[in-house]
Order: sequence, then structure tokens, then C-alpha cells
Amino acid sequence: MSQLPDGASDLADAAALDAADPLAGFRDAFVHAEDEPDLIYLDGNSLGRLPVASVALAAEVVEAQWGRRLIRSWNEGWFELPTRIGDRLAGVVGAAPGEVALADNTSVCLYKAAVAALQARPGRTRILTDDLNFPSDVQVLRAAARAAGPDHEVVVVPSDGVHGPLDGLLAEMDDGGVALVSLSHVAYMSGWCWDLAAVTAAVHEAGALVLWDLCHSVGAVPIDLGAAEVDLAVGCTYKYVNGGPGSPAFLYVSADRPELVNPIAGWYGSDDPFAFDFDAGRAPDVSRFLTGTPPVLSTALVEPGVDLLLEAGMDRLRAKSVALTERFIALVDEHLVPRGFELRSPRDPDLRGAHVSLFHPDALAVDQALINEESVIPDFRPPDLLRFGFAPLYVRYADVDEAVARTVRVVDGGGIDRWRDAKPAVP
Repeated sequence: MSQLPDGASDLADAAALDAADPLAGFRDAFVHAEDEPDLIYLDGNSLGRLPVASVALAAEVVEAQWGRRLIRSWNEGWFELPTRIGDRLAGVVGAAPGEVALADNTSVCLYKAAVAALQARPGRTRILTDDLNFPSDVQVLRAAARAAGPDHEVVVVPSDGVHGPLDGLLAEMDDGGVALVSLSHVAYMSGWCWDLAAVTAAVHEAGALVLWDLCHSVGAVPIDLGAAEVDLAVGCTYKYVNGGPGSPAFLYVSADRPELVNPIAGWYGSDDPFAFDFDAGRAPDVSRFLTGTPPVLSTALVEPGVDLLLEAGMDRLRAKSVALTERFIALVDEHLVPRGFELRSPRDPDLRGAHVSLFHPDALAVDQALINEESVIPDFRPPDLLRFGFAPLYVRYADVDEAVARTVRVVDGGGIDRWRDAKPAVP
């Protein structure tokens, strides 16, 4: 264990906190490479760790289900995978059975949901979002607006770069022309976390529908879509849900919105898929938003991560993630701010997700030095931000202290100069 410089911190001992952590046992539910025992993985906000159960499940799906049972497996569980696992995931996001399904990727799900919302609000021509939203989301929303007609537009409300622009959103909703408000529940850059229920209520008061992107909050922040009366939501499963790289996204459609229609209809979302009827009707629940055959291998592997979240409980997960990020910010203030770093996430934990962003003028060089010299994996977002993700199922309090100590070592030891010219394909 590295020692932090500049004197002893007044924080509680990390080893003692880890020993008393009620979630400590969940760390062993994940694969840890034996050849990298000192690795500190703080990028679960981009790709979660591999659950041990997923290794055995992958072998089962490939060797037994595909290898031996072949096409018979469609009648032995494959056909129901998107909705069966969706119903499990509903327990994580506060939805009812029949309201969540695994489908496509996040962008396709977002497009389906946005077009459906615009079609359900004829005469309204504006989509509101903010500049904290994921760039791909804004691109998708613009595509949905173009599909709806030349009179439709996307309005991007500016923020201060850290906090959500609530006043600006409310001001834009005054004219009665807004059909849809679409936001990232937790902003991918700063970690800002919107008040889901309060914003949803304000959108409904303005007569519009709301579409939430839960990619950076599902599995890290408690979510109750039903209690908040959310209309539509999408999210990925490869971050805090630990479903694996490229695992399918999920789509939530409130049971109170039966008027919403899938704009990319297909056989899997019909009321009788195997009737092969040109004029098939729509399935009655969220499965009407399914389109084509699901990717069975990647869909199946989402379930172990969902099971771990349900077992741990979102309240306990949130309590630990707040404790981890609070500890990290305190150590940043003490050890990294004097070395040129600045906090670019909300200080109030109630307004912050499970990752913390730091500014540094040489952020990419710091990132590469940490990865290549110090076995710490955060991530970099251009032009000058480092993101540190604290997935509470497998990140320890000692990892927080060690990550800060190794960052100090990078800065003080010339790591920035050694990696200043690095240009990785995926930073």
C-alpha cells in the first residue's frame, strides 16, 4: 500500500472501513485477473467487471443450449429472455412487470422512444435537452425530430458544465410547444444527478412527455420510475449492471402510456410472432417495442449482474457509493488540488452519481500514466477531464486511498511528461 504524502489524513482508516463493509463479500463475485493483483479498476462507469457467474453461464448457453439443444432452446427459454430479464431489471429501476425489456442498443431504444413520444404529442414540435446530455443522445434526438417533420427541433439548454440547468429547462417549457424532454439522469461528464421525480412532474405540468437516459445511474443510484410517473426510459447494461461489453440496452415504457407506438415495428413485438401475419397487431406491454430477433448470447449474460444488484439492494449500494466518492473528494482536495487538479462534479452527494470528474490540463497524459505505469484504470473525456467511477459492488475504501496515492506519484514522478504525446484509439 502506497503512503499518501503531505501528512496524515483525518479520514477513518480504509482497512477498518473495508473490514466492516456489509457489501465486502460481493467483490469475490467478480473476476479479478491473477496476473494483475494490484490493479485498481475505477472505470465501471464505462464497463463493469465480469461476474464469476457469467463465466459459467456463457459456457452453458454456448455449449449446452446452442451446442446440444440447438433450435429447441427457443422453446426452452430463449424466446422469453428479453422480457424475463427485463422483469428482473424492473426490480432495480422501480418498474412493474411488463414495463421493461432488453432490446437493441441504447441509441436505437432512445430513437424508438423519442419518435413514439413525438407521435403521441401532435401539434407540439420541440424536444428539450441540455448540454450535459450524452452527445449520441442529442444526435439521436435530432434524428427523431427530422423523422417527425421539418417543423420539429431540438433545443439544447446550456449549463455551467457541472450542474443541470433546471431554470433554463423550465423557462423553455413555458410556451406550450414542447412535446418531449429527454435528459441523462446522471450526466456522463460531471456526474450531475437530476431529481427524477421533480423534473418529471414539471414536464408533465407543461403537457410534455419525459424520456430519461439511465445509463450512468442504473445500478448506482436508486431509481423508482413508477413512483416518479416516468413515461419512458432507456439504459445500458454494461456499466454498473455488469452485463458485458456491448450487452443489450433496456427500454422502459410505462403501462399508463398504451398510446405509445413502436416506430420500428417488427415480428418480435407483435401479439402473435409466429403467426407470420403481415397485419399482426401489437403486443400489449413493453414487448411491443421489440423489433427483431434478440442477441441471445449477450442478452443471457445480463442476468447475473442484475441478480447481484437485487441481492445487494440499491439503498446499501448507494450508501457505499456516496461514502466512496466523499472519501475520494476529500483526498483530492488535500493531495491533488495542490497539484493542479480541480473538482468538476457536484460537491453535494445528493446531486452526484457514482463517478467523480477531475479537471487537469494534461488529463490524457495523467490517464495514460495511471493505466500504463500505476495499474489504475480511470478514463479520460476530452478535452481535459478524468473520470473515476466507484462501483460499490467491487471497489474498496483502500482502493480510493491507493488511487490518489498513485496519482500523486504520477504527477511528482514525471509521468505526465512521459505520456504527454500518447494518442490511444480509445482513451
